[in-house]
Amino acid sequence: MSLLGRFLGGGRNKAYAEGVTHLEEGRFAAAVDCLRVAALGDSGTPSGSLASFHFRQALLREGRRLLRSEQKAAAVPYFAEAVKLWDQYPDLHCLLGAAQGLAGDWDRGLDEARRALRLNPDYAEARLLEAVALQQAERLREAADSLNKLVESGRRVDHWLIAGLTEQGPFTDRTLPGDLAGLLERSLSGQSEKEEVASAVALCRAGKWEDGLERFAALVERRPRYPDYRTRHAAALFQVGRNDQALAEVEAALALNDAYRTAVDLKGLILADTGRLREAAAFLAEADGNLADAKPASTHEAMFAAYLRAVLALLSGRPDSVRDVLGEWPELPRNFARAELLLAAAEDLTGQPAPAHRRLAALAAEWSAEPLYAFLLACAHLAHDRPQDLAGVLGRWPAAGRDETDDRPLYLEALMAVRQGRVPPMPDPAEDDRTDADADSGGKGDPAGERASGGGIDDWAWRLLRARSEFLQGADTRCWATCEALVAEGAASEDLVRLQTRAAVTATGDVPADWSPAPVLPAAVLAPAVHLAVNRDRADDAAGRVASLRRLQPEVLAGYWLDAAFWLQPVRGWIA
Repeated sequence: MSLLGRFLGGGRNKAYAEGVTHLEEGRFAAAVDCLRVAALGDSGTPSGSLASFHFRQALLREGRRLLRSEQKAAAVPYFAEAVKLWDQYPDLHCLLGAAQGLAGDWDRGLDEARRALRLNPDYAEARLLEAVALQQAERLREAADSLNKLVESGRRVDHWLIAGLTEQGPFTDRTLPGDLAGLLERSLSGQSEKEEVASAVALCRAGKWEDGLERFAALVERRPRYPDYRTRHAAALFQVGRNDQALAEVEAALALNDAYRTAVDLKGLILADTGRLREAAAFLAEADGNLADAKPASTHEAMFAAYLRAVLALLSGRPDSVRDVLGEWPELPRNFARAELLLAAAEDLTGQPAPAHRRLAALAAEWSAEPLYAFLLACAHLAHDRPQDLAGVLGRWPAAGRDETDDRPLYLEALMAVRQGRVPPMPDPAEDDRTDADADSGGKGDPAGERASGGGIDDWAWRLLRARSEFLQGADTRCWATCEALVAEGAASEDLVRLQTRAAVTATGDVPADWSPAPVLPAAVLAPAVHLAVNRDRADDAAGRVASLRRLQPEVLAGYWLDAAFWLQPVRGWIA
């Protein structure tokens, strides 16, 4: 089953597939009916899933279609439903207000315009809606003042909406243009550059990256002083791994508006993604000081900003700060699982296993279809020698993870058996069809841990487990040799060297007389060593240490908590 299927379940997944088909074929009202089921389920509230995104798009597209068809009143319920579910989105308030006003209720239109402006004081379309509503109410001086504010803010960013208005201003109650309502309708019904932006975003979401990037580049060329277009272009470039170009584009956006929070956070993300973690943290700290008096971010933007800063705090040796950044957000296990996982990581790294365990258990319960959280909870049980709890997790392992590519349950069960002094069944290396390249992909070629956190246990881990089993059976020389081969490949940990040294003491076979244990970093020093590397701009060294540990001992939670890619890689899916 796909990742989407795991999150939505069978019935909702079917509704989602049908809804997307309706959406792609232009049957927006039918798409709304299907996607409502997929996005809301029984809770009646949207999550951050792709189904929620498409549901919102279906509501907006049907509303805009009705606006273009001169069915203003019919458009209102679609925008109203969107506002009810996503009340922190200023564009939704603006669309609802415009539909209400164009349908004859300009008082409500004015109310929605001002709600949108409270969320984003520089929102050009909302300012235009305010001006039109005031003009319709014959409050002409206020309308002129609103229109002048529109021109002033639009001029700063070369907004397309002010084309033709700048030459006519400044406006007074006697010089207001007579066609403002028509301009408003064109700007919000999809007959504008806004539709071009939406089209570029849709192309990227559909995986047509080059087409989407081409459209964003054309928008930037047309409006080089509009930071929103540059930031969106930068985000798309980041998605396809063109980080140097993305960084240049987002820096150009910040040169136009250094208080643009989205651009600030995107630059911090790009710096972190390229391993410049200390620089990212320093940049965001300085930017946050400059943004203290700027307009507040939307809830979703603020939550992502907090997550990014918490990741950097964790990786740079300030785990206590993670709670300060994330602790006040409500219902994180349901609304933002990775942020809740960050809190668990911070507690685990600071010697607080009990609260960390509670968070991991809550995540595994909330996301019962997602194997990652079951795996991390099982690792916590293993670390604290709770075999019955571990067996319980393995017995409830998500069905989505029970396939031939997910050998984590088998590995954990075998590891617990060894720890209890039992010889477990082991995969036969002669029957293991993984190539050397496959094994290598779990480490250096897979910094995000797709194998370790996505289903596959690396060959190094199985070989270390085999060495442990050999030691249990008294095959000390074989155990020593298995460990020695791993060390020769660059796999070394405190546990491995301890096992090899114990085997060497009692081995009856050939152990060289001049052999001595390989020098390794003690496990207790791993976290401060990673923090030191990050703070000295050696993030690659930190990543190498963590990747090696993850390959060799994927059950050690620190291998996830200290891995920048583990925290940052999912972001590409969130901002896609």
